Amino acid sequence: MQVFMRNMTPGDIPEVQKLYTAGWQNAFKGIVPQDYLDQMNLDNWAPPLDGAYVLTDGEKVLGTSSIAGARDKAFAGWGEIISVYVLPNLIGQGYGHILFTFAVEKLLSLGFHKIYLTVFEDNLRARAFYEKHGFAQDGQKLSMEVGGRELTELRYVYVK
Repeated sequence: MQVFMRNMTPGDIPEVQKLYTAGWQNAFKGIVPQDYLDQMNLDNWAPPLDGAYVLTDGEKVLGTSSIAGARDKAFAGWGEIISVYVLPNLIGQGYGHILFTFAVEKLLSLGFHKIYLTVFEDNLRARAFYEKHGFAQDGQKLSMEVGGRELTELRYVYVK
């Protein structure tokens, strides 16, 4: 299958909303409270289009990624990978690699030579994926509440 990366457009938002929901329900099962996952509704949400990209086969959105300059003021001057999601039935087929590599290369091309992301501590599959792509934990643990449960996020960094 031939795939293409491109900027996300307003017309992609309905498919991206479904992709995020399916991605969360798949990736965070057993991490985020199940009732929160079951009740997810992103109908009134959309990622900012600036820095949002889709992986498509020309007809259907297969995955999405979002990048930006660091949202954490302590990391001013760094690039941030905000999200990378692939349709759950496509996981393990190389599409995540395409999206993630694109996100890193795009941030580097924008002049960000230090990049970070955060990941739930219990999301072992994602952590292994990031480590395989040259990211390493920096020792920081961040706490956040999702669905009434206190969760720990780890910061992963990449320095070129």
